[in-house]
Amino acid sequence: MFPPRNGAPAPARGLANAPAADAPATGAPAPAPATAPKPQATETIARRAGAMVNEIDFPGFVAQLVHGTFDAIVDASIRQMESYSGLVAAVAKTLDQFTEENVSPNQARDWLATRYPGEVQLLLPDGGERTEAQLVPRAEGLMPAWLGEYGIDGEELSTEVLEQRVLPQVRLKVGGERQQLLATMVMLGMNRVVVRDGSITSKVMFRAAAQDAAKVGYAVGADPQSVNNWGERGALSYSGQSSTMVSTVAVNAQNESNVRADLFGEVKLNFVSETLPLERLADAAKIALVQRHSPAMRAAAPAAAAPAVAAPAPTQEGGA
Repeated sequence: MFPPRNGAPAPARGLANAPAADAPATGAPAPAPATAPKPQATETIARRAGAMVNEIDFPGFVAQLVHGTFDAIVDASIRQMESYSGLVAAVAKTLDQFTEENVSPNQARDWLATRYPGEVQLLLPDGGERTEAQLVPRAEGLMPAWLGEYGIDGEELSTEVLEQRVLPQVRLKVGGERQQLLATMVMLGMNRVVVRDGSITSKVMFRAAAQDAAKVGYAVGADPQSVNNWGERGALSYSGQSSTMVSTVAVNAQNESNVRADLFGEVKLNFVSETLPLERLADAAKIALVQRHSPAMRAAAPAAAAPAVAAPAPTQEGGA
């Protein structure tokens, strides 16, 4: 070591005033707390699978499948019985009641205009003076022969005749035809669906897979350097070499987990159709009302009421 120059103060270093190596710098942010390590997938796969089993509720799924199938069969049978009962009740009404409930005036107008297009014309509402549909003759002075079917002979066809006298009779005629058709269908009985047997199948499949993979890479390297220190007058004080060792570690950790559930439900029903006769659904009074409107039963009634021709009594031969 060379002495300092004359007049140049020697540098003084106070160790007491030097900041401690481990003391935090003033104003520096506090270090972040260390995070907890992520659990491995193989450790959490069982917990995830158990949570999925509880969330799916397979017994509840099976119960809903059974209840839904039963309710569907019962509801279908109830709706079928209600529809047939309503049909029987409609046919058992009088012609006036049935026509009032099931045939509107506009339907009768459509029937009349379609039946006699050469003489009758249907005018629709125009949003002005005519607020509803109206039947009018296509020409003046028409006297069609079909007016005799409605008890109007020798009169000229007019709007008043069509709307006031012909339309009510046409409405009853259309209602009678519909009621007769329904009565024939009712007399045939109800063709209902009966479930013979069947099966309900349900299953659930759980699939759980987990994989943990970790890759570690380690590398070491050396960087040699030469160091020369010179003195005050240009003389070489000392020379030496320093070597820097560098080591790196690369860690790649991957956690993969997959949980899957498949639900399967199947319902098989084997059914047949059978005819339920009217006698099992209605009493004798209602059956008589239905038969009154059935054309087949009305045609068979006079034949049954005709007296049968008595066969001649066999002659007895006496012995001599």
